[in-house]
Amino acid sequence: MTDHLHALAPSNEELMGLAYDEDTLPEEEQEHLEHCPICQQRLADYKDTNARMLSHLYRSLCPSAVNLNYYCLGGLSIEGRTNIANHLLDCPLCADEVVEIRREQANYDLYPIGGFSLRNAVRRIFANLVVQQAQPVLRENKPTTGWPRQYRAESNDLSLHLSRADNGEIMLLGIITSSDPVKTLNAFEGMTVELYAAPASAVEGSSEGQETDRAVSPLFSTTIDEVGNIFFESIPAGDYVMILHLLDQEVVIEGLTIDHG
Repeated sequence: MTDHLHALAPSNEELMGLAYDEDTLPEEEQEHLEHCPICQQRLADYKDTNARMLSHLYRSLCPSAVNLNYYCLGGLSIEGRTNIANHLLDCPLCADEVVEIRREQANYDLYPIGGFSLRNAVRRIFANLVVQQAQPVLRENKPTTGWPRQYRAESNDLSLHLSRADNGEIMLLGIITSSDPVKTLNAFEGMTVELYAAPASAVEGSSEGQETDRAVSPLFSTTIDEVGNIFFESIPAGDYVMILHLLDQEVVIEGLTIDHG
């Protein structure tokens, strides 16, 4: 059919670009389109196809709004929290939705003050690696070097993964959540996260109740945002120890090996 179209008739590719709002037509072709019912119908067919695809596929892999609300309230299973936490690292739409949900929930007194108390002393605990990306394991390789990773420290869950910037530098991304229903929705916002070279004396010989050794300075430091995101950029290859300075505890994560290869 397209073989018999007018010489100024837009091509299929041009009409698809119009349907997806990604392109414009040259002036002569635009004028032809405005007066040609055949090309107008072709464009309408592409727009209809695009609308049907969006209705069936758009955000089809995203968690439902209900599950995002339960995620913000800590009402999901460990597996559910882990899956959504990993999804938020790669989906800006859901990450923005979580921010809005938490802002809205913050207007309600969901967990009244007085129902719980924090410990006076900061406790130091070591996180356990519980989930990591499935990958082939060779005899000469250690399986704990794979990414992404999921850590747990009591009621806190931390997802970590690596990403490469446009300039080739490595970024370390994370998101922390809690299954504790008495924690406020933005409980981690503004808290400090530090990266030390391993082995770091900041964690050597420590145990619960001991103070952090401040003789060693962190190589990198950042703060947790309102969604629970953690972001380090331009991380050189090497072995690291991460320390999260939370309100009532310091969470230590050892064995972070970053290999640029």
